[in-house]
Amino acid sequence: MGVADGGTLHHTCFVVYDVEKAAKALAASLSIKPWNVWTIEPVETMVRGKAVPFSFRVAIAQVGGSHYELLAPRSGKSVYVEHLKSHGEGFHHTCIAYGTLEAMRAARDELSTQGREMIQSGSMGELGEFCYFDIRETGAVLELLYLKELPPPEKTIA
Repeated sequence: MGVADGGTLHHTCFVVYDVEKAAKALAASLSIKPWNVWTIEPVETMVRGKAVPFSFRVAIAQVGGSHYELLAPRSGKSVYVEHLKSHGEGFHHTCIAYGTLEAMRAARDELSTQGREMIQSGSMGELGEFCYFDIRETGAVLELLYLKELPPPEKTIA
């Protein structure tokens, strides 16, 4: 079984300092809209093997059959904070989403068995779970995601 087996490309993520500002700029310049905005406060988190609480804001817009995601760290230390400190704003990861939690965990376990480093993970309780792996072949990060559903967005940017 491969990591993509049963999964679909869900989004490409760019880490930014301010999701609303970036979403408004992309809506105006590239006509990517609408952007739905949420604050995510995972109930369980891990960063580089240690329990470290963090939260973040995301803005998501559908583009064809996939999504653009803008993400800004809100609190705590995370790979998002690390990225902004070392690279500034820009591309951070691609995400493969799974239809079941079991399928996402099987893909996670496969990557771990290959010796890949899980650099961050989080549980959103009943809403879902995510984890990030450093993928040397691309020089970027891969997110594995199971998302049952998100609550209505806090705001929408058109």
